[in-house]
Amino acid sequence: MNMVIPMAGAGQRFVDAGYEIPKYLIQAKGKSLLEWSVDSLPLDICSRLIFVVLASHEKEHGLENWLNDLYGKYCPVSLVMLDAPTRGQAETVMKARDVIDPSASLLIYNIDTRFVSDTLQEMLCREDNDGVLGCFESIEPRFSFAKTDDHGRVVEVTEKVPISTHALTGLYHFRNANDFFQVASDSIAANETVKGEFYVAPMYNALITQGRNFVLDQARHVDILGTPEELNQFLAS
Repeated sequence: MNMVIPMAGAGQRFVDAGYEIPKYLIQAKGKSLLEWSVDSLPLDICSRLIFVVLASHEKEHGLENWLNDLYGKYCPVSLVMLDAPTRGQAETVMKARDVIDPSASLLIYNIDTRFVSDTLQEMLCREDNDGVLGCFESIEPRFSFAKTDDHGRVVEVTEKVPISTHALTGLYHFRNANDFFQVASDSIAANETVKGEFYVAPMYNALITQGRNFVLDQARHVDILGTPEELNQFLAS
């Protein structure tokens, strides 16, 4: 399984709050925000861990050595370096296309959400679905959401529109990486953005229309670390 961590954003809210290092390097309770996020994943089933980063961040902070020291014991670690931020997470992941096996499964995750799931690894290894989305209970419109039918199949995914209580953690899995490449390429070519960004979550809708079967994995605990306010709540907990 390819696991891709897009981390080439500007982290503007933390910059505006006075932070001088990339968001994912900020320390909280003895670990960086990146570690809190990536350590949530079942790395034992990872065949390659791919980080998409800004070249300037690698130069300033030695990311390649740091990430290899952290995660090289689990699987090969690759860095894809960009000269500038992209127009969203989906476009960032597409920049790593050349180092992703299109016939293998693809898991995409962020660098600002910690979760605990007792069932995720089993769900990812099952062959009776075309992909898994991580979720938790919320109706706050700042999240992505998935709606399911009576059989637990995902029938619709939205960005920033609460169509259910199934908010998404930001973990997006595709049984076949080429499925993601196809719909993301089409979406980017058509300039289908949400508030000017290419998000991963809405990419599922085209595949659902094609008859693909996606399911949810419910986290039993989630810490959202995407803003200075959320980080302060985590530090106080």
